[in-house]
Amino acid sequence: MFNVMTDKEAAHKDYYYTLGVGPDATSEDIHDAYERLYHKFGPHVTLSGQDPEMMLKTFKEITEAYEILINPEKRKQFDNTGSMHSSRSDLRKLWAQSSGPKQAGAASKGELKIARDTTVIIPISLKEAIKGTRKEVTLKDSVVCEDCSGLKPLVRMQCPNCHGIGFTRADRKEEIDLPPGMYHGVEVRIPESGTLDTQSGKHGDLVIKIELIPHPQFKIVDNNLTCTIPVTLFEAMLGADIEVPTGTGKVVMKIQPLSQNGRVYRLRGLGLAGADQLVTIEIRIPEKLTAEEKSLVQRLANSSKMANPRKDIL
Repeated sequence: MFNVMTDKEAAHKDYYYTLGVGPDATSEDIHDAYERLYHKFGPHVTLSGQDPEMMLKTFKEITEAYEILINPEKRKQFDNTGSMHSSRSDLRKLWAQSSGPKQAGAASKGELKIARDTTVIIPISLKEAIKGTRKEVTLKDSVVCEDCSGLKPLVRMQCPNCHGIGFTRADRKEEIDLPPGMYHGVEVRIPESGTLDTQSGKHGDLVIKIELIPHPQFKIVDNNLTCTIPVTLFEAMLGADIEVPTGTGKVVMKIQPLSQNGRVYRLRGLGLAGADQLVTIEIRIPEKLTAEEKSLVQRLANSSKMANPRKDIL
């Protein structure tokens, strides 16, 4: 599975430390150590509350150490590098991190590691986007195992809480204040409030990505809210004050006399992030007329001086 390490690569490993055996360990000791660790970290093992990525990384390093030390030639080559006392093994750093947050992921001289961000998608309503809101999110965070912190590596392997990983998983709640003016896809970054990056030993940033819940009545175009509102024939002809919905409630909008079907009215500042709301009127005509209504409409038609709207297309 693994190739022979170069001297430079081997200098960054400590295979004896990884398996928890001494430099004078016999092949039988190495095999027994691997068997013990395989049952704790092998691909068949699923530990509740543990980071799968960390489990996989740990097992890969254990397997690498075993394949080097169980082979006499590879072991001799490794011993000749003089790297068995190196402190740069990934697993050594993993164990060192469980000694406490201050020691976690301590970078070697000249090495700077940046913690990974944690991204959380928060769905919000249109009203919440316009007015702002406060949300609570639950993060699955890595925390130092208190049961085996500070103990020797071989003792930590027997820890029933973390099974030698050095970390456990726990829920952590964060209160997020979202200001007015949110819109779909916007990101809010909260420094050092993400989950613990066990490789760097630091908390990354918490990145909140806004997901706007679709509204049954409004569409969004360039942060403008758009909607279509029906009006009667008489409201369009004579003008009227009508109630129209907005993202935060109802407002009264004035319909100008002789408004044409499809006319767009603009309500300033009622969209997302300071944009507007665009209201398109749709003129509805009666589906039925009483005899009296029909007579009145006929009298209006007879007295109307409105030009034939089709004269230019006939």
